[in-house]
Amino acid sequence: MRTTRAPDPVRVRLDLAYDGAGYAGFARQPEQRTVQGELEAALAAVLGQPALTTAAGRTDRGVHALAQVVHLDVDPTVVRARPLLVGRELGALRERLARLLEPSITLWQATRVGAGFDARFSAVARGYRYRLVDDLAACDPRRRGEQWVVAEPLVLSRMRAAARYLLGEHDFAALCRRAPGRSTVRRLDEVALHRPGPGRLDVRLRGPAFCHQQVRSILGCLVEVGRGRRDPDWLREVLAGRDRSRAARVAPPQGLTLEQVSYGRRWPAAPPRWVAT
Repeated sequence: MRTTRAPDPVRVRLDLAYDGAGYAGFARQPEQRTVQGELEAALAAVLGQPALTTAAGRTDRGVHALAQVVHLDVDPTVVRARPLLVGRELGALRERLARLLEPSITLWQATRVGAGFDARFSAVARGYRYRLVDDLAACDPRRRGEQWVVAEPLVLSRMRAAARYLLGEHDFAALCRRAPGRSTVRRLDEVALHRPGPGRLDVRLRGPAFCHQQVRSILGCLVEVGRGRRDPDWLREVLAGRDRSRAARVAPPQGLTLEQVSYGRRWPAAPPRWVAT
C-alpha cells in the first residue's frame, strides 16, 4: 500500500531588535521574563499552535540586540488556514506580532525561508558593539542603560596593543564561562576600538561565534589595561593560561549590543530601519 508523505513544515525567519534591560536574557527560562518567552507567546497567539524558536545567539540578562535572528517551523495545516503566512514576505504576520509585542521588542522582518536555513548554524559571522564612557562630563543620563561608565580615563593605545593578542583562533577558556562538553576554541576576526566623541569609546568585535560571556570578559580585561592597572602583555598571558580566575571581572551587560548576524549572500540580513549611534 502506498503511503502518503506528510508535507514538510514551513520555516519562518524573524529579524528583530530589543532593549534587554527588562529581560532575564534572550533564552526562555521558567518563571523568568525573557525575550524568547515573550516572542514565543506572541507567535503562539497568532498561529494557534505552540511555537519554538531557534536564535542566532543567546544574549545575557540586560544585553541588547539590534540584529537578532530566529527561525521557527510552522505546521503546514496552520499555514493553509492563515493567509498571513502566504508568500515569502510575511508582512501581515510581522504586523500581527508587532501589535502583541511590547515596545522593547521590534520585529524588523518576517520571511519564509528554505529548510536549509538555520538561524544558529547557518550564521557565518556575528558582530557585537560595547559602549564605554570614560569621562563623566560625556555621560548622557538618558543612555545609562546602554553603556558602561568608567570613572577614569582609558588609554586607547594600550587597549589596542592588548586587543591584538586576541585576533585569530585561540582557546578562550580564560575568557568564557565554560559549559560542560562544549569547546572554548573560537576565532576572533576583528577587535576595533574608536572614539565616536569626547569621553566615549566604542569597541566592536566580530567572529564566527562566541562562547558564553566571552565579549564581556574581553571588555573587562581591556578596561583593566586601559586604566593602566595591567600591561598589554598581561592579556596574552591570561589567554595562554586558560585560567578564568586570572582574568578581570566581566564587564556589566548593559553596554553590550548584538549588532550583526551574517549569513552570506544566500540569506541576506534585514536592514534595520534605524541605526544606533
